[in-house]
Amino acid sequence: MPDDHADDACIPINLKALGIPVRLNVRGDQRKVLATQLRSAWSRCLVEEHLAGLDDPVTLAVLADTDGSAVAESRVALSSTSLPRLMDAISPAVTVAAIERQAGELLMLHACGLADPRTGRTIALVAPSGTGKTTAASTLGRHLSYVSDETVGVTADGTVVAYPKPLSVLVGPDDTVKQQVDPGVLGLPVAPERLELAAILWLDRDPDGPERPTVESMPTVRAIAQLSPQISSLTRFETPLRRVASTLHRVGGLHRVRYREVGDLRPIVSGLLDGAR
Repeated sequence: MPDDHADDACIPINLKALGIPVRLNVRGDQRKVLATQLRSAWSRCLVEEHLAGLDDPVTLAVLADTDGSAVAESRVALSSTSLPRLMDAISPAVTVAAIERQAGELLMLHACGLADPRTGRTIALVAPSGTGKTTAASTLGRHLSYVSDETVGVTADGTVVAYPKPLSVLVGPDDTVKQQVDPGVLGLPVAPERLELAAILWLDRDPDGPERPTVESMPTVRAIAQLSPQISSLTRFETPLRRVASTLHRVGGLHRVRYREVGDLRPIVSGLLDGAR
């Protein structure tokens, strides 16, 4: 299935994810509907058409078709008769593609990223999957600037590469397909162009935890052990532990917070950003 040239049967959607150009070549009888949904949800990652060919993009083929037989017979990994399921599948596919291209270059934390809108100083809120990153982004991001709800990429000098993807949200308690929501719809401000990592906070949500959040600073060795499983492609660095230690040293180490409700984290997050100036 050719995907390197756009024609009447293909709609290209050009994105930038973690600094990497990603092109979605959308085909099928539902391509126009899906393309519209993608442009809306991924509005902050869209690349202007005249800039799309400047870099060698990662290309992903997408098939959106009402014909179940066509979907079943296709060799396209991102294919479905269900647009919500396809939108849900595209999000991690774009993330994985960008992570693979940036492996060994960016330190990529499995984290929600929020920035001070005035200074660009950024905090990474680290947590395993399904434990509160997107909720933190949608709640705390209204008072700061939205960087990402999934991956915070950091260069060797502490620069943060934004990835303002749509937020992946389970709307109902029985839902299995996450809705991909444009951050603007949730009222999350756009982050400044220049971002710098200022703090790393480990999220430890506990419904039975203390009434007020408690924060502790973790020793470097323990912090590296805690953080490493939540760093993508860490072993691709020549000296991975040194890279983690250097990043921790730059931001004053790893802090861990125990809390009940994410709204209680606002003064802690603001304090860490203010203290890092």
